[in-house]
Amino acid sequence: MAPTAPAAPTDPAGRIRVVLFSEVNSKLGSPFLSMLHGHPQVDLAAVVTSPQGKRCSYFTDDPEQVDLVTQGAALGVPVLRPASVNRPAFVEELEGYGADYFLVANFQQILRERLLSVPRVTAVNFHPSPLPAFAGLSPFYWMIREGATESAVSAIEMAPVLDSGDLIMQHQVPLTGRETAIELRTAQERANVLMLLELIPQLVDRSYRPIPQDPSLRSYFGRPSDADLRLDFRSPAAVVARHVRAGYRSPGAWTADEAGRRVRILSAEPAPADALGRPPVPGLVVHGAAGRVFAGCADGWLEVLTTECDGREAAAGGTGQLPDGTRLVSPDTPAPQTPAPAGPVPVTGPAPVPVPAP
Repeated sequence: MAPTAPAAPTDPAGRIRVVLFSEVNSKLGSPFLSMLHGHPQVDLAAVVTSPQGKRCSYFTDDPEQVDLVTQGAALGVPVLRPASVNRPAFVEELEGYGADYFLVANFQQILRERLLSVPRVTAVNFHPSPLPAFAGLSPFYWMIREGATESAVSAIEMAPVLDSGDLIMQHQVPLTGRETAIELRTAQERANVLMLLELIPQLVDRSYRPIPQDPSLRSYFGRPSDADLRLDFRSPAAVVARHVRAGYRSPGAWTADEAGRRVRILSAEPAPADALGRPPVPGLVVHGAAGRVFAGCADGWLEVLTTECDGREAAAGGTGQLPDGTRLVSPDTPAPQTPAPAGPVPVTGPAPVPVPAP
């Protein structure tokens, strides 16, 4: 039986009444839940999370797991698990909670217009990218893959078109250019928690000033597909290495030999120009001294450091997955006329794809 929504009087202590939306195993939702529950200016009315049996793929392979259902129960916060948050019956149920704000932190159902009209003030989404760039899913993957030179997290007022609402606040997240996607994701989670702490007083007194996003700077990406994760050794070595870092550790960038055997490459670095003393052949595997493994790219050699073997990360030279002389087959797409740049690209550089309809 779903929890009964409490009455919604004006809080005599001047607190804001909040409903949190997050995935059940979210590493962002868990600290948000703790912070909102313990904050003196917040009355956390309920948590809306994933339906039974559904988990966010971002975190399923993390060695440490969280569970918002267990966490919410321990804190005495009602936890709601609808199959669809936009069903009229559930929207009506949420109306009974009298929320001033919906706060959305890594929740992968789209909130439709009727649901967005429920909170008294507004719904705020915490997105892990420097919006309007990298709207959509898995922005930490795409920022690493595309060589973004800067990152940020953004709090926006939610609108029917995904990630298009007015900006309320942004916090910068410095990049070194060597992060994996999971390292960037973790840094963004911390930045979002700090941003929430800074934003709560502004939500209480409504002093925040929304700024419209510039649509000319918008780029949008969907969830990475299996084809996106396939490495193309016709690209420069720095580009292939970026794609490897973007896939780390799950779902993982992969390649295949001429027999169709897949190898998931977990770490790799461009090799010095004189590493092998011979010109590279794109896709050709060559073994060097001390068990080192190299793969040819468009402009040089890539040293393959680790691969996934029996579910574990292992040194590439010790697994036998990449024998000397193996040819790694490129995707069946035509080779680009101009190689992709080896260095970083601006954060607004990636070409946008169509934005999903509300």
